Amino acid sequence: MRNSYSVKVIIRSDKPKKGGICPLNYFVIVNSKRMKLSTGHNIHLSKWDSVKGLPRGLSYATLRKKLEQEVRKLEEILLEVDLSGKPMTRELIREKYLGFTDGKNSRDFYYHFDEFCKKKFLEISEGTSNHYSLLKKQLNEYKPNLLLDEMDYNFFVNFFHYLRTEKSVGESGIGTRRKTLVCTFNEFKRIGLVKENPCQEIKRPKENHRDEFLTEKEVQKIVDADLSGGVYSDGFKLSRNLFLFSCFTGLRFSDVMNLKRENIVENCSKIVIVMQKTNRKIEIPINREAKLLLMRYKYMVKKEFVFPRRTNVSVNRDLKIIAKIAKIPKRINFHMARHSFGSLLAKQGVQPYFIMKLMGHTNIRMTSRYVNSDEETLKEIMFNVNFKNYEKPRTNQRTGKGSETVRKTK
Repeated sequence: MRNSYSVKVIIRSDKPKKGGICPLNYFVIVNSKRMKLSTGHNIHLSKWDSVKGLPRGLSYATLRKKLEQEVRKLEEILLEVDLSGKPMTRELIREKYLGFTDGKNSRDFYYHFDEFCKKKFLEISEGTSNHYSLLKKQLNEYKPNLLLDEMDYNFFVNFFHYLRTEKSVGESGIGTRRKTLVCTFNEFKRIGLVKENPCQEIKRPKENHRDEFLTEKEVQKIVDADLSGGVYSDGFKLSRNLFLFSCFTGLRFSDVMNLKRENIVENCSKIVIVMQKTNRKIEIPINREAKLLLMRYKYMVKKEFVFPRRTNVSVNRDLKIIAKIAKIPKRINFHMARHSFGSLLAKQGVQPYFIMKLMGHTNIRMTSRYVNSDEETLKEIMFNVNFKNYEKPRTNQRTGKGSETVRKTK
């Protein structure tokens, strides 16, 4: 009995995304059985020609050509399987289309990416590993079926555009995704999977470094903010305490969350911890404010972690609301606490070398980012600078015109 089959492109209006954008699928019918394969492309429903089954408009000419080529490729695969006499199963068609051999895809990006990550995760921190996991998640959302041969310069340009417009990823996040992809493809190039690293050709985004921090008065406003009332009161209070603990110790969010009873030594006078991000061991003396927070959460009780569980996203969301309640006109995030720790130490006259040691930096230049002068300090400096060595411009009694400033002489 002869097989019957067909291929066309469909728009998934049943799965709309942000802004009315809908994904496109290859719709394959074999002997009345249907299967869908992602094209990795999305368009607005208004740009879809339902009669031709393709996007309409001059701006989509390249996409139409690519979709038509892929439809022909699938038709050729179906014909090849039909002539071979093998059963035309979904699995076989999928494997043929994606290029699988011996149970694995020789050109499938995700297969090689997973293999790369298995080794990479053994040598990098949990925080850095999360960047790779997030990259894979977003790539999979953009194009579930992805071959190495498809990942050229244009692919990366379009992927980063997707992140900016569809996922609202900022320039800092784009820079992190680019860095992760460059590292990945450098390894692929070394082992011979690819000849070039096209992602390296993408211009590194210009990131806006926000070296903002809180002054002593602003930290006190966070302490004094009235967070009582409402169903989210306990969550806000926990987020505040985590943030304040970072202000008093300089620990990153990952280190605060991973703080254990065994890290607090010498009768609660010192924290000894290996930082998650850098894998460096640091020792931080515990001041009175940090000790009170530890006592509040009963750090001596036998439990795995000192503080209750909270995600970074949740805490940052809470901090924005807490800042409004405290009437602080700054975009507060958790990392600002670490920056505030370094800045407040510098304001108290602590030498940069000691700040570097407390913050676990390897280079004094890294510490310089945290050693800033706030507006209040600048005003104080200008107010106390002695400008009395100079007089106001004198008026020439004969001509009535002003003369140059005359320096006083003793």
